[in-house]
Amino acid sequence: MTAHEMLAAAMNGRKETAVEEGGSAARTGALEAAIFDMDGVVTRTAGLHAEAWKQTLDDILRRHAPDGASWQAFDVRADYLAYVDGKPRRDGLRSFLRARGIQLGDAEEEAAAERKDQAFITLLRAQGASTYPGTLALIGALRRRGIKTAVVTSSRHGRQVLGEAGAAGLFDACMDGMDLQAMALAGKPDPAMFLKAAQRLGVPPARAMVVEDAAAGVQAGRRGDFGLVVGVDRGGNADALRRAGADLVVKDLDELDTDRVEAAYRSRQREVAWRIEQEGFDAAREPDMESLFAVGNGYLGVRGVYDIPPPGAQCDLFVAGIYDAKRGDLPYSELEFLAPERDGDPFAELVPLPFPFRLQASVGGDPLDLSGPSGRGLKRVLDLRRAVLHADALFETAGGRQTSLRTRRCASLADPHLLLQEAIAVPLNHWASVEFDAALFDSARFAADHPQLRLLEHMATPELELLCFATRASRFDIAIASRVVRIPGGIRRLLSIFTSRDAADPKQACLAHSRALSGADFEQRLDEHAAQWDRFWEAADIQVPGHPAVEQALRFGSYHLRLPAGDDPRVSIGARGLSGRAYEGHVFWDTEIFMLPFFLHADPARARTLLMYRHGTLPGARERAAATGFRGACFAWESTLTGRDVTPDKVILKSTGKEIPIFTGRQQIHVTADVAYAVWRYWEATGDDGFLLGPGAQIMFETARFWASRVERDGRQYHIRGVVGPDEYHHDVNDNAYTNWMARHNLDRAAFLARQSGVHAGEADEWADIAQAMHVPQPGKDGVIEQFEGFFALDDYSLPVAERFKAPVNRLFDWEQVNRSKLLKQADVLMLPLLFPDAFSDEVVVANYRYYEPLTDHGSSLSPAVHAAIAARVGMRDDAERYWKQSLWLDLSNAMDNSMLGVHLAAMGGTWQALVSGFLGVRMTAQGIKSDPRAASRLPRDWESVTLRMAYRGHTHAISVSREAAKDTGS
Repeated sequence: MTAHEMLAAAMNGRKETAVEEGGSAARTGALEAAIFDMDGVVTRTAGLHAEAWKQTLDDILRRHAPDGASWQAFDVRADYLAYVDGKPRRDGLRSFLRARGIQLGDAEEEAAAERKDQAFITLLRAQGASTYPGTLALIGALRRRGIKTAVVTSSRHGRQVLGEAGAAGLFDACMDGMDLQAMALAGKPDPAMFLKAAQRLGVPPARAMVVEDAAAGVQAGRRGDFGLVVGVDRGGNADALRRAGADLVVKDLDELDTDRVEAAYRSRQREVAWRIEQEGFDAAREPDMESLFAVGNGYLGVRGVYDIPPPGAQCDLFVAGIYDAKRGDLPYSELEFLAPERDGDPFAELVPLPFPFRLQASVGGDPLDLSGPSGRGLKRVLDLRRAVLHADALFETAGGRQTSLRTRRCASLADPHLLLQEAIAVPLNHWASVEFDAALFDSARFAADHPQLRLLEHMATPELELLCFATRASRFDIAIASRVVRIPGGIRRLLSIFTSRDAADPKQACLAHSRALSGADFEQRLDEHAAQWDRFWEAADIQVPGHPAVEQALRFGSYHLRLPAGDDPRVSIGARGLSGRAYEGHVFWDTEIFMLPFFLHADPARARTLLMYRHGTLPGARERAAATGFRGACFAWESTLTGRDVTPDKVILKSTGKEIPIFTGRQQIHVTADVAYAVWRYWEATGDDGFLLGPGAQIMFETARFWASRVERDGRQYHIRGVVGPDEYHHDVNDNAYTNWMARHNLDRAAFLARQSGVHAGEADEWADIAQAMHVPQPGKDGVIEQFEGFFALDDYSLPVAERFKAPVNRLFDWEQVNRSKLLKQADVLMLPLLFPDAFSDEVVVANYRYYEPLTDHGSSLSPAVHAAIAARVGMRDDAERYWKQSLWLDLSNAMDNSMLGVHLAAMGGTWQALVSGFLGVRMTAQGIKSDPRAASRLPRDWESVTLRMAYRGHTHAISVSREAAKDTGS
C-alpha cells in the first residue's frame, strides 16, 4: 500500500497528503502527466461563459429586485471568478445567488442553467473558439518529453469546443461536463474529475500536475494531492489562486517551459516532504488527527485539536512531570482497557490540563463550528521544518456568508514556557464582522473534563487572563496566562505556562513572563523557535533523494521524538510522549532501548538527560528491589516521578467488566538490564567519562547488585526464573533468553567498570563470576535459540494473517491459552542480534528469524521495526521493506487503530534504528562511525542513496550510502 493510500485509509475516505512511493518517477523525481482545465487555459472561451452567465443572472437579479429598487449587475470578471468559474452550472448558479440572498426552486434552477447553456452555444456559434498559443506550445513540449496530457472541463460542450478550436488531438484523455453527469462525479472544488482523468492516464496524482485558471479548480488540484498545481491568472485573480493552493501563478503559460515545470515539480516534492497535510473534517477520525498534529517543546505538549474545538475533542495540554492519582474511568493502553487506581499513588497518571488554544468565533452572531451546520471544510498543515501547525477552515453562515478562518500555532522551542497562536478571519463574499472570543476558561466543562484539578483563581482583564489550579493528590500548582493582541482581521495570543515543579511561585513567574511579552514580538518569537528547530534538523534529518514520502515519514517520526524530549532530568519520555493519554504517561523500556539510540546520535545531550531521569529514580528502584526481597535496584516496568512501579496488576474490559491479570509489573524485570545497557551505549557513543564514572556507575553497580541477588544457582550455572520477556504473552517463564543475555551484559560491564575504577573489588569478582556462569540460551543444532525454557514444547498456534498487526485485545480474552502456545506478541529472541550484532553469525540470525517470524502477531508497535532490522541485515529484502514500511507509516496510517491515544514513539525510534543498524549496518569503531560495505545492496529496491548525519564521540559524521558509488568501487 502506498503512502497516499495508507493516509487516505487513515482519513476514512478523506484526503491526507503524503507523496506516493514506487515506480521510476519516484526514483527520478520526474513528472509523468499534465491535466489542463479547458476554458481560460486551453481555449479562449471563459469570456463566452462569463457573458452567458451575465445574460442569465442579470435577468434573475432584475426579477428578484424589489419594485423600483436598483440592483447590482453580474460582474463578468469579479463575480465570474469568485462564484462560478470552473464549477458545474447549478453549483455556480447557487454559489452566486446565495451571495445575493436569492434562492430558487429546483425547476427554476434547472431552467436558469439551461438558459445559460443556450446563451453559451449562441455566443460560441457567433464568435467561435480559439486557443492560447502559450498553452499549445507548452503542451507540445510536454508531450515531446513523454509526459501524458489530459483536459478537464465542467462544460457540457467541452468536446465540441475542443473540436472547433482544433485542439482535440493534443490530449490522451478528455473529460467534460457530460462525463461528470454520466459518472455522477462531484464538481470542482472536489477533485473527482481530476482524479478520474489521472486514472485514465494511468498516472498517480502525486506524479501529475494540474493547470487551472479558477480558484475552485486549484482547490480541486490541491485536494486531490496532485504533485504540482499551476494557476493561470487571466483576470487579476492571482491572490485568489495562491490562497487556493497554487504552487505557481503565471499570467500566461508562455512563461513556462518543461525545465521550469519539472523544477517546480521537484521543488514541490521537497516542500511536501517537510509537511503533513490533512484535508477534510471527520468527527470519527478527529481523535487520530489530534495525536498526529500535536505540538510540543519538551516541557509541554498540546494535542492538535482544531482551535474551535468540536464536541468530544480530546483538548489536552500535558506538562511533563504533572501527574496525579489514577482515575479509574480513563483508558489505559486501549479504549477498551480500564485500569483501577494504584493504591492511592499521587503520581500514577499524567494529567490532562485545559486546552490553551481554545477559541470561539462568530459572523453576525452565528457561531463558526466545524461539526455544526456552518462547517464546510478544514485543511491542516504541520510544517515539520519549523514545527508550526497551520489550519484553514471554511464556514458558511446565514445568507450564504462564506468565511475562511486561518490559524497557526507552536510551542516555542526557544522558550519552553511560551505558546504562540494566531487566528485571522477572511470574509470571502461578505462584509459582516467576525467576532472572536479567546477566553481560556470554560466554566461549564471544567469540572467534568478535569476532575484531577482544583481551580484556585481565574482572573480576566481586557489585557490578560490568568488561570491557576492545583492537582488534587500530587498538589502541583499550575498557572496559565493568556495575552491577546488584536490585529487586522484577527488576533494573536501569547501564552505563558509555569508549574510549581519549575518555580516556587508559579503564578508570579507566569505573570512576569507574560508581562515581558509583546504582540509586536510575535514574528520574532516564531523565528527564534524556528531557528532552534533548524539546529535540530541539521543534526537529525535524513535525505532519501527521489523519495519525498519516505523523507516525510522519517521527519514526522523525528519531529514527534523531539516533542517530549526536554531539559529536565527529573522526567523522561513516556510511551506516547505528550501527545495522548495511553499508558497514562508512564515510562517503559521503550525509552532506553528504542528511543535513546536516536538521541545518542542526533542529540547526545538530551540522551544524557533521559538517563539522568533513571539515576534520579534509583531510590525508588532500590525500594522496589527491597520490597521483593532483593538487593540493589530494580527499575519499575512502568514509572513516573519516584521510580515506584505504577503498572496495573489487572485491566478491566470496558465492554464486559471482565478482569484480566497483568504480570508485567512484577515479572518484566529485564527493564533493569535495559537501563544499564543504555548507560553503556551512551558512554560508547559519547565518551562521557564524567557521566559513566558518576551517575552511570551508580546505575551499573546498583543494577548488578540486583541481578546478583535475583539469580538462582543450580549446579555450575545461574538461572533467572519467574519472569516475563519482551514477548509479554508468556508469564512465569524460566531463563528467558533476552532477559538472561541482558542481565549477563549488565553484570559483566559493571564488573569491568568497578575494576577500572578500583572500587567494589569483592563485588566485581562476584559479578564477573555470575556473568561467566550465567545460563544464556545458545543456538541449537538448527541455529535456533529457545526463547525460554520449554518454549519448543508449547502448543502450536494457527495464526491467520488477518490477526496480525492488531492491538492485543483479543489475546487478553484468551490469555491462559496464549500462555500455553507458541505465539509471540513481538520480537523477543530477535531483539538479541539487534542489540548484540557481533555476537551472532548471519546463519544463526536467519535461522531464528525464520523460526520466530511466523509465530509473531505483532500485537505491539515495537515489533515491525525489529523484524525489519533483522531481515535487512541478512538480505531478506522483501520482508525488510515490508516491515520497515509498516513501522515507518504506523501512525500516519493508524495501522494499530489506536493512534487516537497518542503516537507510538518507540516505533518511530525503532524505525530509525532499523534503517541505521539494519539497512545501513552502521557500526561504531575506533575511527568513527562506518556503514557496512554491503549497505548499498541492502537499500530498498527503488532507492538510489541515503544520507544522514550521526554524532559520535564529540564529532558529527556524514553517512552516505549510494548504489552508484558502490558500483563505481566494484563493491
